[in-house]
Amino acid sequence: MEFIEVKNTKIPLIFEENKQLDIAILRLVFKNSGRSYDEIAGIAYVFSKILNEGCNEGFFKELEFYAVDVEASSGFESFEINLSCLKEHLEFALVKLKELLEKPNFEEKILKRVKTLVLGELASKNSDFDYLAKNLLNSKLFACKEFESPNEADEENINKITLNFLKNFHKNKLCLSNLIISLGGNLKLEEAKKFLKNTIEILPKGQESKSKTYEIKFTNFDEICVRKESQQAYIYFASPINANLKDENLYLAKIAIFILGQGGFGSKIMEEIRVKRGLAYSAYASLDVNLSFSRIFGYLQTKNKNSSEAKNIIKEIFCDFVKNGVKKEELEQAKNFLVGSMPLRYESLSKRLNVSLNEYYYGLSLGALKKELEKIKNTNLKELNDYIKNHKEILNLGFASIQNQP
Repeated sequence: MEFIEVKNTKIPLIFEENKQLDIAILRLVFKNSGRSYDEIAGIAYVFSKILNEGCNEGFFKELEFYAVDVEASSGFESFEINLSCLKEHLEFALVKLKELLEKPNFEEKILKRVKTLVLGELASKNSDFDYLAKNLLNSKLFACKEFESPNEADEENINKITLNFLKNFHKNKLCLSNLIISLGGNLKLEEAKKFLKNTIEILPKGQESKSKTYEIKFTNFDEICVRKESQQAYIYFASPINANLKDENLYLAKIAIFILGQGGFGSKIMEEIRVKRGLAYSAYASLDVNLSFSRIFGYLQTKNKNSSEAKNIIKEIFCDFVKNGVKKEELEQAKNFLVGSMPLRYESLSKRLNVSLNEYYYGLSLGALKKELEKIKNTNLKELNDYIKNHKEILNLGFASIQNQP
C-alpha cells in the first residue's frame, strides 16, 4: 500500500513487484463515477465506449503493434481503465494512456457511431430474457431512478446524451480525488511511481464524489412480464440482508449463503430444485454486498408451467433455512471449499492485485480476506445457526420473471 502525491492530492497505489513474468498490469479505478452517478442514464457507459475508440483512427493500431491492451469500462459504482503490456513497452503504453486521458475523441461522428453501436446492443438484448428479468427485478426492488435502467441505460436516455454531457463527465469524474491505482509487474516501486506521476498529472484535482447508498424499497412481490415467445420462465429473486462490508460477522453471511445457494451441487437450493425435483438445470442464490447496497440475489430457469411451483419451493427453502439452520456436515463442506479454494484467488499477479484493490476500495485493511478465512476456519455450528436465525429479513423475497403466461 503506497501513495502518489500529485497536485497536493494523495492517490492510493496498490503495488506488487513481480519478476516471474516480464509484464505490467495497471488498473485505474475512479470511484463514485459509475452508472449510479450519471447525470443522464448511460453517460458513464457511453463515455467508456468513446475512450475505447481511441484518440484518433490510428490509436489502437499503434497499441496493437506493441501488444498493448487498453480498455475502459463502467460499472454501477465506478469507472475503470485497464492496461496490460510487456514491461519493456510500459513507458510507451503510459504515454498513449496519457494522450487518451487528456484528449478523448470528442467528435460528433464518433459519438454518432458509439450511439449506433450501443442502441444496436440494446436492441439485441430485447430478446435476452435473462437480461430483461434481472432489470425488471432491480427496478421493482429499489424503485429509484438509478435502477430504472441497467448500466447501458435505454434508448430514450442514450439519445439525450450530447458531447457536452460527456465532456462534463470527463472533467468532473476522471479526477485525482476519485482515483485509486493498482500496478504490478517486473518493475521497482520508485520507477512505477515516476511513470504513474507523469501519466496522471494531466488529470484535474477535482472534488471527490460523495458515496451513495440504496435500500431495498419493496419485497414480497411477484412481478411477471409476459413474452409469448419465451420457451422458459426466467426467474430472478432477491431479498434484503442486514449486512455490510465492514460487518465483523460478514464471514458468517458468506458461509450461510454458500450453503443456501452459492455452492452449486450440494447447496440447499440446487438439491431441492434440480436434484430432487428436476425443475431446473441450474439454480443459485448468492450474497451480493456492495458499498451502495446489500442483498441476497438468485436465479433459476424452468418450464413455464412450473414457474409458480419453483417460486414456492424457493420460499420454502428460505423458511426452512432460517428456522432450522444448517447441519454440521454442511458447515464442514462449506469451510473446506472456502478455505481450500483460497490459493486460487492468489495464483496470478492480476488476481492478487484485484484482491488487494478490492480490499482498499471497500474500506478494509490489506490482507482482510486472509484474516476472514481464519474466522471461517474457526466457525462453529452454533454461532452460524444463531446468525441465520437472527436474519429473518431474508424471508422477504421478491420475484421477477419473464415467461409466456401469467
